[in-house]
Amino acid sequence: MRFTLNLATRTYINSRQVNLFLAGAGILLTLSAAGLAFTALGNSDREEKLRSELAAVDARVRASGKGISDKEYQSLLGKIKFANNIIRRKSFNWLGFLAWMENVVPDGVMVTSLEPSLKDGKLTISGVARNFGLMRKFLENMEDSKFFTDIYLLSQAEAKADETQKGVSFSVSCKADVTKL
Repeated sequence: MRFTLNLATRTYINSRQVNLFLAGAGILLTLSAAGLAFTALGNSDREEKLRSELAAVDARVRASGKGISDKEYQSLLGKIKFANNIIRRKSFNWLGFLAWMENVVPDGVMVTSLEPSLKDGKLTISGVARNFGLMRKFLENMEDSKFFTDIYLLSQAEAKADETQKGVSFSVSCKADVTKL
């Protein structure tokens, strides 16, 4: 006896599961298409609103003339330059600078004046030393410092407070590199 098996007589695909899967996918696609359509309509409404606001602003600019006159523009540039100068003056690190000065100034030397020039970055330092050697030590300390460059002795003179107190007054010009603070 010989047994035969005919495999072609039975359907091996579960069509009920496939149909349920396709129906679920169709519902999801329909919902996502509806959501995208709703979003597109909302965006077109916003676009229309923005176009009308832009047209209103454009009409206002045209109605006001040709915009800003040269005189107003130059006035505005002057105000901006003034504000930038104030910001630049306030941004100088005075505490760091004075800490460097404390390291550079030896005992017996007194700094009486610091005059920064923001235009060219120069600094004029005036002071009094007990003697010429202390003034020279002050200049050498400045030269050894990585903070000060282009150091020039502008003036020196003998100073007398009274008959017992003598000293040397001096004035030095230099550049201070604020990036090294």
